[in-house]
This record gives sequence, C-alpha cells and structure tokens, in this order.
Amino acid sequence: MVQTVEQKAAVISVVATALLTTAEIAVGIFSGAISVVANGVQSALDLVAALTAWFAVSQASKPPDRSHRYGHGKVESLLGAVQALLIWVTAGFIAADAIQKLLKGTIVDYPLAAMVMMGISVIVDIGVARYLFSVARRFESLALEADAWHLQADALAALSIFAGLGVLSLTGWHFIDPLLAIFVAILIVKAGFDILREAVTHLLDTALPEEEEALIDQVLNSHSHKFINAHRLRTRQAGKHRYIDLHLVVRDDMTVEEAHQLCDEIEHDIRKALPNADVTIHVESASSFREQGEEDSFEQPKAPSGKGKP
Repeated sequence: MVQTVEQKAAVISVVATALLTTAEIAVGIFSGAISVVANGVQSALDLVAALTAWFAVSQASKPPDRSHRYGHGKVESLLGAVQALLIWVTAGFIAADAIQKLLKGTIVDYPLAAMVMMGISVIVDIGVARYLFSVARRFESLALEADAWHLQADALAALSIFAGLGVLSLTGWHFIDPLLAIFVAILIVKAGFDILREAVTHLLDTALPEEEEALIDQVLNSHSHKFINAHRLRTRQAGKHRYIDLHLVVRDDMTVEEAHQLCDEIEHDIRKALPNADVTIHVESASSFREQGEEDSFEQPKAPSGKGKP
C-alpha cells in the first residue's frame, strides 16, 4: 500500500521512539540512574503518542464515504486532543520524579553510561522532532505536530538529565538535576495546552483565522465585477481540510453556464490561496435575493466591498 508523506513520518517516529524506549530503560537499570529509567517511561508514552499519530494521519487521509460525507479530518483533531493529555501525563512523570530526587537524592553507579544514553536520546529526539515539525507544517497535520512536541519535550528532559548527571559527577550537587526537570515539566504543560486549544478549535467548528478569511475576501474582490453580492460566508477546519461555503448573488440575465463558470473560477482561486479547501457556493438571482428581505440576509462583517444589495 502506498504511504503518504505524513504516514511515513509517523512510522519513522514510531520506530525511533521504540528503539529509544528500550535502550533508555535498559541503560537506566544497568547504571542505577532512576532519572534515565523515568525518561524511558516517558519515551514509552511518546511511543503511544507516535502510534496515535500514525493512526490519526492514516484515518484522516481517507476520502469521504457514505458515513463520513465530509471526510475523516476530525479524527486527527480528536486524537490531537488525546495527545495533549498524554503530554501532560509526561510532564507529571517528570515532575514527580524530580520532586522525589529533590527530596531523597539518588546514587548513580555508572553516570558516564547514563550520560551517553541521554546524549544519544537528545540527538535522536531533536532530529526526529524537527523532521516531524517540518512535515506537520507542510501538510497541516495536528497529530504529527503533537507527536513532535512529545519528542521535543523528551529531548529537553533528556538534556536536563544529561546536564544534571554531569554536574552531579563533578560536584555532588544533587539538587540541580531535579530543578531543571521541574522547569522542563512546566514547558511541557504549556505545549500540551497549545495543542489542546488548537484541537478543540477544530472540533468546535470555529471559523478560520481572520487572515485566512481575509484571503477569501481578496479572491471575492478580484471577481466582484462579475456578481452583485456575496454573503453568508461560513468557514471551519477539520484537520488539514478547510470547509468554506457562501452565497453569491448574480444578475438575473446571467445564464446557468455563466454562473457555473464564475463559481469554478472563484473556487479555484480560493483553493489556490488556501490549500486543502472544500468550497461550496450557492448561487442566487438578484430578484430572488431582493424578495428575501433584509431580515433573511446575513451579511459578513468583512464582506467584500462594492457589492451592496441590488
């Protein structure tokens, strides 16, 4: 089966995270570094997140069917919310481990082995996270973005553990490592909040951002000499897919073919300005629009200029 770029990225994340999880837990037990074992547990959560992202992009890429007329884009938004919760769980593990170390301290038998493992984790996590971020932004994949945040959070945790073990080896100051870990946990909570906010925005059918609706206005303005009025603009987003519909008032003497061609031109230009856009235009005649009356007409606050009612 042919895989999309998003699916390939998700598979890479799954493989990398699985290998790191196994290695971190094994080295942590061998070296006696509890923080490394804890980071392995966090990596296990990242593995769950990576598998979730793979499932999300696989489902979201499916075309519309009889049961899902608008496609499966919201699967990605829903699982993005789930991943945000997993990010907070990861932060909880980091904070709990840090507090325990701060109160009791730890004895690491082989700090060098633990540091090498954490150094490898930082390099792999950052490399895979940067790749996922680039793919997520290119294809507007919320699930891959959330997965990238997981890996970046794990890289920050691994880096703090690496630094803490280094300072511990040189000075015996046990308190530096847990303090850094607590700071990282706070950053992770913030990242989880950002992911959850974006996912909920998609799930609640919130309108597209103002700058994107402004692009729609620009397209309508470029065709304003061909129609009389544009109103009832509605927008929403599900995953990477944007859904746009509006009413277009045309002259009474415009033929069906001419109206259809005009709609095709507008839809093409909107899709060019906003990738992955599904555009639906309802055409009204000028006389029909006039008969509806003022109370039946919903004018967009940012409706294109120069198209007053006939």
